[in-house]
Amino acid sequence: MRILSKKSEGEQTKNRIKEEITLAIGVERGSLIDIETTGLPRDREHEVVSFGHITSNKLVIMCRRCKEKTPYYRELRETIRHLPKPFYAYNALYFEKPIMEEELGLQLPLDSWIDLMGPWRNKAGTLGLKWPKLEELISEPEKYFGEEQIRGKDCPGLWKAYLSTGNDKMLELIMQHNLSDLLRETILLLLHPELYKTY
Repeated sequence: MRILSKKSEGEQTKNRIKEEITLAIGVERGSLIDIETTGLPRDREHEVVSFGHITSNKLVIMCRRCKEKTPYYRELRETIRHLPKPFYAYNALYFEKPIMEEELGLQLPLDSWIDLMGPWRNKAGTLGLKWPKLEELISEPEKYFGEEQIRGKDCPGLWKAYLSTGNDKMLELIMQHNLSDLLRETILLLLHPELYKTY
């Protein structure tokens, strides 16, 4: 089953679904990453359910299928250890970094992280506005047409629905959101090339 694209390469095991897409653009230094979870780092229970990254011109999403997180986390840790640094992510220091440390047990130095939210957080602060969500900065075509969108806050419910039904369609929706976030983050990196040059 091709979840993300007819041009993607898919692989499925009992622990996860993995999709890979070759992009026309890429990240030559480091890896752009996005994590979908069942909650926030400050929540008592939060687990990783999908991890996506863009390295070079390859976009890869690994979505969890197993109820028990240990085998999926083992594979994620191995993948993450081999990804080139720095890691570019939206709100990296307050979301991806704590998730990797607390949930995956991976300790990465602060200089391994580039927060794509930084310029937007600063601008919002200067203008007295709240920090923008990624989807507030860059919307999807579905928003224009008034169609349903999958948002990060939908992922915990989709994961619970998958656990109770075993329906891979729930995972497909999580992966589509992970894909959307990665592509939006790519645009933010293109808009602020100084972030790319700081490492």
